Amino acid sequence: MAQFQVQTESITYKPTLIRPADTTGIIESGAFSVSFANVHASADSTINGIVLKTGETISFNAGAIHNTLSRFDYVATGSELLITVLRK
Repeated sequence: MAQFQVQTESITYKPTLIRPADTTGIIESGAFSVSFANVHASADSTINGIVLKTGETISFNAGAIHNTLSRFDYVATGSELLITVLRK
């Protein structure tokens, strides 16, 4: 008879909210989930070199329990982002 291993470990993720405005920055690798929202009234931002237009949002999720995301570079020069990061 086959035996199955069941993962019973509970993992708690800590959310962090940041609101960078008129700056550049990075989200270090190792996050489980990262979401970006361009909340500026008229200026675009960039995430890893891709334009995030005013009012747009984008989310990244590592999927499985032990997976993590790589680093993100953002440019909010002249604009404002709302970023949510989940980490262990």
